[in-house]
This record gives sequence, structure tokens and C-alpha cells, in this order.
Amino acid sequence: MLRTHDSSRSAHLTRLIGFDATPLEVRQRSGVSRYASELLQALLAREGDEGSTYRYTLLTSRTLNGNTPPGVFEQNQLHFPNRSVWMQAVLPMELRRMQPSLCHFTNMIAPLAAPCPFVLTLHDLSLLLHAETQPTKSLIAVRPVMARAAHKARAIIAVSHAIKQEIVTKLGVPAQRVRVIYEAASPAYRPINNSTPLAEVKARYELHTPFVLCVGTIEPRKNLGTLLQAFARLRRMGHTEQLILVGGLGWKYEATLRNIEDLGLSACVRLIGFVPDADLPAIYNLARVLAFVSRYEGFGLPILESMACGTPVVTSNTSGMAELGAGAALLVNPAEPQEIVQALHRVLTDDALHAELRGAGLARAAQFSWAKAAEETVAVYEECLEPTSS
Repeated sequence: MLRTHDSSRSAHLTRLIGFDATPLEVRQRSGVSRYASELLQALLAREGDEGSTYRYTLLTSRTLNGNTPPGVFEQNQLHFPNRSVWMQAVLPMELRRMQPSLCHFTNMIAPLAAPCPFVLTLHDLSLLLHAETQPTKSLIAVRPVMARAAHKARAIIAVSHAIKQEIVTKLGVPAQRVRVIYEAASPAYRPINNSTPLAEVKARYELHTPFVLCVGTIEPRKNLGTLLQAFARLRRMGHTEQLILVGGLGWKYEATLRNIEDLGLSACVRLIGFVPDADLPAIYNLARVLAFVSRYEGFGLPILESMACGTPVVTSNTSGMAELGAGAALLVNPAEPQEIVQALHRVLTDDALHAELRGAGLARAAQFSWAKAAEETVAVYEECLEPTSS
């Protein structure tokens, strides 16, 4: 069953775009889910005038978790239990019926038998380059398809220049087919000067300021073992700050729990779990510093969210994190706990450095917006829809 659409607008809409909304099926949105959600809303906002030329239909294997954004032309209401099978076996038939001009697949893979041209967003190549950090089911279901989908795509969107370079060198995709389009922080991430909402969130999560913040799913790629080693050394230096871990429990999260106990950090490291979007900006504002020292990231959205809130960042000198943080954050080798210790100590104790990083981070975050990302994404669509595009 398909959602009906406003016939008064349809006369102005000439091209149908199939938008992969499968990342929005999850209950707790982070990472790729945030990308798909924010980009979709920004794309729909562009189509608010009478002169719109695009309409969007959501491609989903099941009902979305949450409300369908206003402005969607139609949404597939099927419910299919296995997303990978749906994408490869069922979706091509649906696309033949819908006949979109173009599809945008937002999460690494696409149907190899797609009957229409498509754009593919690749967030990183961790499945190929860091397989040890990925669940077995992803290695089985996603990795074999990703490279083939990349070569079939009319164009690829990479979320950083670091990832574009990997796509070109590791997958052998011609550089001219890869476009770099940066993500952004939602407008909700900003400095909060009103003490009331800050006090409410502080009390709700029993936060004691100042504290070190880390945001991300609790999983191997986030390098929490090394961060915990660094934090233990920091505490031995006399620091009394807590480390607050925000994020859902992911693959192999048990190792993090063991590390906390083995290092004697149970009293000063707190896992507060997944935090609703409404509360997260206040938590960034309350933190003294964000420690985001993953082994590998295509972009690292928490870096930009923290900067947008005016909270300094310590992050890794690798992959998309180095690209995003250069000149606006302290960069460290994620494999060296002592470098993390030194950087955190500096931000925690040096008010002048803290103020400098706050200003640099706010300036860096202001360079990115989802409206700009949507504009650049539509430019990719238009190029792919040109009759001479190949």
C-alpha cells in the first residue's frame, strides 16, 4: 500500500527520486541513521516551492520508526523480515513498478539488479580495511555487495576526502565518479546559555561537572579500551573528572565493561546509554571536552556536534577525524594512550587553550550545514540524470 500524495503539487514535480530510508527503521538513531534523517529533511525542505522538480519516495523494508517526514510523495508499506534479501530480491521489482528517475542508496549497498541509475553513499570502508571491528553478519551480508554496488553506481558520495581516496585506491572507482559531500550538525547543536535546561539534563543523568564526554556506540571500532587506559592514567595524575560514555551497547560491548572493572574505574566511568536527541546538545554543553579517539571513521559526526556546542575536542589523527579536526581540535595517535592523556590534561587544565579550541570549533562547525549538503547532493542527482551521464 502506498501513501497518497497531493495532486495539486504533482503537476509541478517532474522527477521521482527513490530515497533509501532503511537506516531510519532502527529505534535508536546514530551515525548513518542521522545522516539519512538530516539529509532527507533538508532535501524535502528544498522542494517547498511551487517550482519543485523532485519528489521523493522512501525505499524501506519495513515501517519506519517514527513519523514519516512531511513532503514525502509515497512510501512503500511492505514489511520484509530480512533487509538484505529485500534489497537484492524484492526491491528491484518494486523499482520497476515505481519507475523512479534515480535512486539514492544511503548506506553502503544497493540492489545489484536495480533497473534505474543510482547514487551510492559510502560512509567508510571499514568492512574492507578493518574487518576485525565488524560483526560477522555485516561481513557476510554487506561486504560482498559493497564493491560491486560501488562500480555499478552512477556516482558515489563520500563523506570526506579521506574516504574518497580510499574508494579510488581500494575499490578502483574512477575519481571523477566520487563526490565529497560533508555531513553537518543539526541546528539543535549550539551553545546553550539558558541554565534551566542545562540543570534539568544535569539532574536527569546525575552528571557531575566538569567531565570528559565520549559519544558513540559501544563497539570495538570506537577504541574505548585505549581511551580507558588513558583515563586511568589521567586519574592517577590526580584528575577527579568522570568519563561519561553516551551510546547504545553494540557489538562486543562486554569488553568495555570488563576494561572498566579491570582498570578500577567503576566509580568514575559511567555508561548512560543511548540519549534522546532532545537531551544530547545539553550534555555536549555540560562537558569540558569530548574525547573521540576511534581507530577509524569516515567522518565523525560527534566531533562536529561537540564543536557546534562550543565544547573542545580531542580526536584521532587518522581518516576523516583528522580532516574534520585539523586546526580546530587536538589530534592524537589513537594507538598511544599517553598522547590521549596529554591532550586531555591540557584541555582540562588550560583555560586559555580551552577558549581557543572553543572558538576554533564553533568556526569550523559553522562551515557545514545540511542545507548545503542537500544542495550538493541534488547537484549530483542532476549530473547523473543528464542524458550524457555514464
